[in-house]
Amino acid sequence: MIYIDELFILNFMIDYVILNVLTKLLNKNIKNIRLILSSLVGELSMLLLFLKFNNIFLLLLKILICMLMILVCYGYNDIKSFIKEIIYFYILSFFLGGTLYYLKIENLIKYKYLLFLIPIIMNIYKFFSYDLKNVFMTKYKVTIYLNNGKILYLNGFMDTGNSLVEPYSNRKVIIINKKIKENYYLVPYKTINNTSLIKCFNPKKVYIDGIGERNDISVGIINRKFSGYNCLLNYKLLEDKW
Repeated sequence: MIYIDELFILNFMIDYVILNVLTKLLNKNIKNIRLILSSLVGELSMLLLFLKFNNIFLLLLKILICMLMILVCYGYNDIKSFIKEIIYFYILSFFLGGTLYYLKIENLIKYKYLLFLIPIIMNIYKFFSYDLKNVFMTKYKVTIYLNNGKILYLNGFMDTGNSLVEPYSNRKVIIINKKIKENYYLVPYKTINNTSLIKCFNPKKVYIDGIGERNDISVGIINRKFSGYNCLLNYKLLEDKW
């Protein structure tokens, strides 16, 4: 027997873990309070259990609640990022829901103890999802030609989280974590939590495998370690390609 309070707690924990894993997959820096608030918004879906509507209307309400959860957690940057966040959320939900359903029908453990398995299941998914990202075209070989004649050979990662455009000449900003002797200027950028400045310089040119040679790129410098790559590419480069 499952009590209604246990069902609400289970639903909250599932939403929280899904959002936590999604945040890491998308390389976003989100405060924990946003994850909690978004998970609380997800509790609205539990109210649908007590409403008698047709299936299509219930589906639309669930999608609306999901959209609201994403807005509370990540805010709104652009339509492509928003749609991607929703799709990833549903992929994670289907993966977790299918796994829990399998465990339940096989009677391997009692239902309430699945709470302890949820973080393990989602971290396994996160581990394999990083490998899947490598299979698809999210990593690119990047060659940066500096003004002093030197050349940088980098491994670039394409992510929707970086759509920064410097406001002075509308150059798209790619980000590296190497110290380079160049003429820097400061470019303002916004995150969900604050506004800051990033040091940038204009290289002679940049060549990206699969995209081509670009002369409209600025290079930003940050003091942060990357995992599996050393150059964060700008998603707007793909928009130009399309």
